[in-house]
Amino acid sequence: MGNFCSNCGNELRENAGVCLSCGQLLNAANAKKTNNKGKALATVSVVFGSLGFYPLIFVGSIVGLITGIIGVCDSSNQYTGRSKIGLGLSIGSFCFWIILLIISFLSAGSMRFAFYRFFDQL
Repeated sequence: MGNFCSNCGNELRENAGVCLSCGQLLNAANAKKTNNKGKALATVSVVFGSLGFYPLIFVGSIVGLITGIIGVCDSSNQYTGRSKIGLGLSIGSFCFWIILLIISFLSAGSMRFAFYRFFDQL
């Protein structure tokens, strides 16, 4: 005695995964379920990490850092690779702005010194 399709009732071949009559999947194991848990968090991390380099400056870096750390530490996140990329971008953009601030403060200090030295000679 053969198996019958639960959708259309036609007889199925032995070890069939799909009903040839109606196309119904017969085993739930054959149907691939996609789990997008963590996808949005990882994407936010990458986007804000990237935007931290220019338009959002420190805000983008900090939001990217927070979401990247959460995404990497979440054990149920299937997108940890994307979270790591966002975390790297966030760290890079944050360091970029810190270095830029240090350079600007140092150059402003040396310019101020040169300005006072010039007027002392007059």
